[in-house]
Amino acid sequence: MTIEEASTIALSMPNAEEHQHFQKIGFRLKARTAGKPGKIFMTIAVEEKMAVLLLTVEQQTELHAHHPTVFFPVPNKWSEKGATFVQLDNVTAELFKPAVEIAWRNAPPSTQKK
Repeated sequence: MTIEEASTIALSMPNAEEHQHFQKIGFRLKARTAGKPGKIFMTIAVEEKMAVLLLTVEQQTELHAHHPTVFFPVPNKWSEKGATFVQLDNVTAELFKPAVEIAWRNAPPSTQKK
């Protein structure tokens, strides 16, 4: 999967927008309140061709168990909160899109359409 394909899938989620997140491309929900950014559900590190999805630990564990060469815990404290690497070279759109939707559903606000 290319960076562009991954970005297109993330932006296909309702109320999603792209922004810079440090040296990465970030995807978050549009802000409900002026001046308060929406919650991030995914980032992409372009040079590494890796996405990070913000999942629960249980979701991370399940995806890693079924697809260990595609999904794996971020090797730092963030993995304890469910931050999950996605190796873009190893993932198909059919596998990636449902995982992105899970991360999108995990992101507040509760008023988003699911």
